Amino acid sequence: MKVCVFGAGAIGGLIASRLAQQTAAEVSVIARGPHLEAIRRNGLVLRTGASESRIALRASADAAELGVQDVVIIAVKTCSLPASLAGMAPLIGPDTMVVPAMNGVPWWFFSGFGGALQGLPIEGIDPGGRIAAAIPERQVLGCVVYPTAFVAEPGVVQHTGRWDMHLGEPDGSLSARSGALQALLESAGFSCKRTSEIRREIWTKLIGNCSFNPVAALAQAPLDRLAADPDVVCLMRGLMLEVIAVGNALGLDVAEDPDRRIDRMRTLGSIKPSMLQDLEGRRPMEHESLTGAVLAIGTRLGVEVPLIQAVHGLIRQRANSMGLQ
Repeated sequence: MKVCVFGAGAIGGLIASRLAQQTAAEVSVIARGPHLEAIRRNGLVLRTGASESRIALRASADAAELGVQDVVIIAVKTCSLPASLAGMAPLIGPDTMVVPAMNGVPWWFFSGFGGALQGLPIEGIDPGGRIAAAIPERQVLGCVVYPTAFVAEPGVVQHTGRWDMHLGEPDGSLSARSGALQALLESAGFSCKRTSEIRREIWTKLIGNCSFNPVAALAQAPLDRLAADPDVVCLMRGLMLEVIAVGNALGLDVAEDPDRRIDRMRTLGSIKPSMLQDLEGRRPMEHESLTGAVLAIGTRLGVEVPLIQAVHGLIRQRANSMGLQ
């Protein structure tokens, strides 16, 4: 199986390195800049726990060098995807399975959803419908990724916690192709489950991402500091309740206890969520697929989300003031 990870940063690098190290798949990555140069020169270094591995794998900035793949795992930030479509195109043939291993509400979420929201476009996620036009829905396999990691230096990915992932077809079927990818990921050491309710799994992760991520970026503080401040915890709990309300209005039957979610957050220690990592690295943040998407959907459904709206406006202003839009 030919597998290309498009975007070999923290999560992409983790997935690619484990697949290359633990399976017989032909693994390659698309990367750029100093990170690409370091991977080409020294291999991709993965640090997890007390161990360090150096994995040789094919790396390029030009997808045309790699050709059509059986599986393309997209691991760029959601805000970077529209600009990446042309560069990704040579990897995707008519039978390529495209797996977005990304945060937030994906562009395909309302395709095949049914009801009044069938095909609802969210401009902040897919400007002008460019992603949907470039990647056929039938080739998409939904994915939720829970591992945490960061790029410690060019060519080095530090895994900081969890190995679990969820896969699911947008139409709810338990397909042979999803089973094949599940088996491959499990052989690479991931705890991978298939689900017929991938949208519910996406929304369940979104509950944490819409609270921990933007609040950490606004406070410029890791999770342990947020969890130690009762006023911040109150805000995060309120954000979660609003995300849950919108999810239930969508009919997703979201069952999540915010206090238990916050307790699980406390076990992660001094972790910096991805949005804070991006802010510190002066990279665009993916708030449009997180708080922006919940705000857009809540507005469409008539569900009030005042805390989401306020936090989204603040993080957008932070991005604007730093030139990160």
